[in-house]
This record gives sequence, C-alpha cells and structure tokens, in this order.
Amino acid sequence: MEIALFIIVAYLFGSLVPGVWIARAYRVDIRKVGSGNIGSTNAYRALGFWAGAVVQVIDILKAALPTYLAMKRGLPSWSLYLIVSAAVIGHIYPIWGKFQGGKGINTLLGGMLVLQPLSALAAVGTFLLTLSLSQIVSVSSLVAVGSFLVWHAFIGEGTPVGYIMGGLWWLLVVYTHRSNLARLWAGTEPRIGSSKR
Repeated sequence: MEIALFIIVAYLFGSLVPGVWIARAYRVDIRKVGSGNIGSTNAYRALGFWAGAVVQVIDILKAALPTYLAMKRGLPSWSLYLIVSAAVIGHIYPIWGKFQGGKGINTLLGGMLVLQPLSALAAVGTFLLTLSLSQIVSVSSLVAVGSFLVWHAFIGEGTPVGYIMGGLWWLLVVYTHRSNLARLWAGTEPRIGSSKR
C-alpha cells in the first residue's frame, strides 16, 4: 500500500509544469515558442538562462525528492525504480499540463542521482562531453541516458533491476525524442545558440 502511495505521489510530483508556470511570468506561452516543449531546454532558449535553470532544478527534484523519501522509508530497491518511472511518466504526461509535457531527461536524472549517484554523475559527464562535440542537446541526452547502462556496470553499481529499467528508460527517451530524431535526419535540429527568443 505504501509503495502504491509513493508511486501516485511521484506521478503527481512529476506532473508539475514549472516551464509553463514560470513562462507566464514572462508573458510567454512556452508551448507556442521554440520547440513548443515545456522542458528546460526550450525554457533556456525562450526565457533565458536563469528561468531555464529554475525549470531544470525543479524538473530534477520532481523525481529526486519522492525517490529519496521512499528510500528513507526503507522501501525495497525495485520499488524505487518504479517511483522514478512514475515521476518521469508524470513529467511526460502531466495531469496539470493537459498530458502534454517534456521529454523526461532532467526528471530521470533526478531519480538516477538518488538511486545510482556515481553512474548518474558519469552520465552527466558523458552528456557534457557529447554536447561540447555535437552542440546538439537531443543527441547529448540520448547518448547520456544510454551511457548510464555502461557506467552502471563499469562503476559497479549495477543491479539486474537497474539494467532492465535503464534499458526501458532509454527506449522511453528515444520515443520522447522522436521529433528530434526526425529533425536530425532532416538536418534541421537546432544547435546550441542557434535559436533565440
């Protein structure tokens, strides 16, 4: 019963839409500018650095906080992965945002930082390295999430549940980035600094 309650709470946390709410203070409908996505990448481009940073931090906390609380309650490790997944699903399909959300990367990162911190930090390093080479956020995000499985094994934090969920998470973010993949194929995916407010 407690696990089910945490899963529901995690989904509701994940459903918070700071990108939409913060954009309103700028008199901007973030769904109608840039990529139309409510996540931090579009917020950085449409609203500027500080607004984007606030959106990013909140998106990370949406999974980190319920997962940390569940861990402190001593819930089994397999259930923690479900709690992270619920928060990510909430971010992608938020009840507070008419089920039109972001792509799940920052929220997934928040959960990974709690569950497997060293692997998550290594994945962040992979993201930054890929970003410096490609200048494309979507490519860097996909590579970073995929690298989590590699770091999971190399660092020694790997568990059977972690490998299974890591693979499912990667498939999920590939799905949420399908429009980015189409633009990459067409050669129209924006690079850092190529889109301004």
